[in-house]
Amino acid sequence: MNHIYAPFAHIARQSFRMAALICSIVTMVLSFTACVDNQDATHHPQITAQSLPAANTNILSVKQKFSSVLTQNNTFKQVNEDLLFEGVVVANDISGNLYQTLIVRHIGSKAGELDDQCISLGVKSSQLYPYFPLGQRIRVNLKNLYIGNYSKTPKVGRPYYTSSGNLRLGPMFLDDVATNITLVGTPNPQAPELTPRDFTSEEGVEWLSNRANQSYLVNPMLVSVRGIATDVMGAEKNKAATGQLSGKKEPLPKIFAPKELYDAGFGVDRPLQLLPQDSSNPVSLSLRTSVRNAISFLPIPEVAKTYTGVMTYYTGWQLQLRDVKDIK
Repeated sequence: MNHIYAPFAHIARQSFRMAALICSIVTMVLSFTACVDNQDATHHPQITAQSLPAANTNILSVKQKFSSVLTQNNTFKQVNEDLLFEGVVVANDISGNLYQTLIVRHIGSKAGELDDQCISLGVKSSQLYPYFPLGQRIRVNLKNLYIGNYSKTPKVGRPYYTSSGNLRLGPMFLDDVATNITLVGTPNPQAPELTPRDFTSEEGVEWLSNRANQSYLVNPMLVSVRGIATDVMGAEKNKAATGQLSGKKEPLPKIFAPKELYDAGFGVDRPLQLLPQDSSNPVSLSLRTSVRNAISFLPIPEVAKTYTGVMTYYTGWQLQLRDVKDIK
């Protein structure tokens, strides 16, 4: 009997070894794949400097030092000294509405005080939010970068030529990020700097109505306002506007930024009538949304809502939302 089954025993042993080898290979492949998947899901390569010297100034002092270029329009100047400030990221490009932009706010200020300052950092990247989430503290060295304004908004970046041949202040390069910006600690989603300035009261609306308050020292700001979009009030709700550049009518029901209404800046402005206020003297601002992002396709609410975002001014106040969650 042993002689009869011996060949089969040898085949069985060989089969067992082969099966064990295959199982080992499969296990290794699955383990490696899981490891790679996990790394892709949680790890982002560092794009900032490992470290920078301690801060020696703040956003307010920087704005005051370069007020000559910040108080004009589309002017800028290169920084030739080590000026380092710290701030907290309070707005990024998570929805795509703020393109290649970070808004940084001074740390520890009381809302509305003189040192409660924000500044815009332009960075040439299509995806900043994984590296600079809200609540992330950063340190910035301005040396060799440019500071100025883009449409009156104080900004740090580098100059570039527009398609029209105009020299404007645009985003810095990722190489600049690797040498001039460093992360300080880990993100704090509960950072007090993420609390917007509240303009939802009568006093807040009155403050916004006073053009004397439109200063480079309050531009940009993280704010909350309450209002209703006039484009969906009454008979306007069913009136489709025609784009000046596209020549096409917008679809109904109305959304924030249909591509048919895009302007030269690839955005759409919707008038927002602020509340509460004196009905005999309504106060409005422009709710500006870039086309083709998560916010642009949202239906415009037909009732009053609270909108939180980055407020700037040019000929008047303008608000840009950071995310779809900024409407409540």
